[in-house]
Amino acid sequence: MRIYLALCMFLILAACQSDDNENLANKDFQALKVFPQPLLLDDIQLISKTGNTVSIDDLTGQYSVVFFGFTHCPDICPTTLLDMQKINKKLQDSGHTPPQFVFISVDPERDKPNTLKDYIAYFNPDFKAYTADDDNLKKLASQLGVAYQVEDHEPGDMSYQVDHTAAWFVLNEDAQRVGIFTTPHEVETITADLELLEL
Repeated sequence: MRIYLALCMFLILAACQSDDNENLANKDFQALKVFPQPLLLDDIQLISKTGNTVSIDDLTGQYSVVFFGFTHCPDICPTTLLDMQKINKKLQDSGHTPPQFVFISVDPERDKPNTLKDYIAYFNPDFKAYTADDDNLKKLASQLGVAYQVEDHEPGDMSYQVDHTAAWFVLNEDAQRVGIFTTPHEVETITADLELLEL
């Protein structure tokens, strides 16, 4: 009986997930590319900007737009976060509920919680910011399709470069990957697409 009930629950959840993505696929997005099926992420451990260790479930409850980078990034990261700041304000000004904008650092050696907190506050203190240990970062990056590479450097050397994917990943209310915004990122276009997520 327990196996039967568990199977029923699995089929119900799978049907709901399929319906959700079918609903997204039927929307007239201009830039958002919707994946055929939502991707359930493993129970990955993240370190928040407040220093707490949390699971990927910390991103449940509403849609999230996730960007990977690092605080010493000279151009792409600050430009991206300024664009997210603009999009967030446009959505609020037009009466829409913005998604969670999430910054995940792939440079845990330099990006400690206090650094993340100060950095993200410059753009919007309500934005979420995380990092993780190398194993959890690699696991999350592998699942989402994120490429990044930390330049080889001597222990203690804080001057090194990090290459990373510039795409933005969209997670649904269950923190499942459902879509992606590839470059270039146009503020007006992405704002219009994110308004459609509420419908």
